[in-house]
Amino acid sequence: MPVKTRRLPKKSVSFSDEETLTTRSRQMGDKKRNASHDGPPIYVKPTIKTVPLHLLALLYYYIKLSQDFDARTLLYMLIPLQLIYVALQFNANTIYGNKISKLRWSLLPISFAAALVLTVPCMLIIILLGAPISMLLKETWLLAAHCCILTLPAVYSIFKCNFKVGIFKKYFIAVAIGCWISCVVIPLDWDRDWQNWPTPLVVGAYLGAFVGYSIGPYV
Repeated sequence: MPVKTRRLPKKSVSFSDEETLTTRSRQMGDKKRNASHDGPPIYVKPTIKTVPLHLLALLYYYIKLSQDFDARTLLYMLIPLQLIYVALQFNANTIYGNKISKLRWSLLPISFAAALVLTVPCMLIIILLGAPISMLLKETWLLAAHCCILTLPAVYSIFKCNFKVGIFKKYFIAVAIGCWISCVVIPLDWDRDWQNWPTPLVVGAYLGAFVGYSIGPYV
């Protein structure tokens, strides 16, 4: 009698496990790429410690004590006070990567230089929005310098936190809105000294910066 051969079941190779592992590795890779792209979390602590009281003191000097609204002397006083504010208040309450952002002294002069460079495009924007070109160009540059130095804490933080611009936009916007609102008093027919260019806008920039740095952490 012929011997019957027993048919063995065909072996099949399943790649389901390999596909699962491949999918998981891709997901992990995507998560790592997203984490590296987004970077660590960054925010400014909502605290009263970030309130820039020195801006109110400077405004009092500018309005009450200075002669003929001396914007140049005001700028000289603003620069060191803003650097101190960055070091002792704003940076000390900035959280980057779940830790308080440590002050990097080397970035202070770099940020200050960047703020000075920004005065040129800032002045051009002010001119495009209606500032006089042939006359009062020096005063327009002083206004741009005040605006850029007022945003120095945000400029420093952008450098310090790997150019995370989004969270610090509100501080630039606050200064711009302060200038824009203060323009309404210039065309009024009151013939007051404080209506001369750019005194109202300097005051508006300081008030906008004060409000921005005060409520910015809560927004």
